[in-house]
Amino acid sequence: MRNIAELKDIRMDLDVFRDEWEKQVIYAGKDFDWQPRKYVPLDWFTPFFQDYLQSIIDVLGEKPKNYLLQVHDQKLFVDDKWYLNIAHTDELRHTCITTPIHYNKMEPVQFFEEEDVVNAEATDGSAGSYIRGKPIKAKPDQVAQYSDKYPTILNVKHHHNVRLLGTEYKRIFIQMSYDTPFEEFFEKDINISIY
Repeated sequence: MRNIAELKDIRMDLDVFRDEWEKQVIYAGKDFDWQPRKYVPLDWFTPFFQDYLQSIIDVLGEKPKNYLLQVHDQKLFVDDKWYLNIAHTDELRHTCITTPIHYNKMEPVQFFEEEDVVNAEATDGSAGSYIRGKPIKAKPDQVAQYSDKYPTILNVKHHHNVRLLGTEYKRIFIQMSYDTPFEEFFEKDINISIY
């Protein structure tokens, strides 16, 4: 089973999105409480990002249950991203639409079979993925890059994590959370490419 896809009805220009993110940081204001994971309302975003997110809603025909920022940027004093290395399933959503603004392509998302995660042998802790606070030897059954041309649709009910290099690499994502199962998006009359 594949767990990641592109929403090809919406096109992204990463250079433009990065420029717009700099405006977003200013728009959020000096007193905004930047955190590694932060829920924000739609009106928190600049008009550029509001229009972009609304275009995704229009294509999907449904609103997300929430908008989540994933921010790891030492310039914003947020560099705790090691929790992303923990193999997990998301409790509060089935699917997320992810827009990567900044990330290192050598830090891909990895998906694991449930039995491999549950039965995984612990390592000495020097490297590898983590589950329940302990390193494991489980090998991912799928390793994938986030799209930098289209919004990325992820099955977050499948065990996943991010293979991390270090906190010096900036990682900024805008995510839209859905209770709709990943597979149901393929039943809609929209242009989705799974990979």
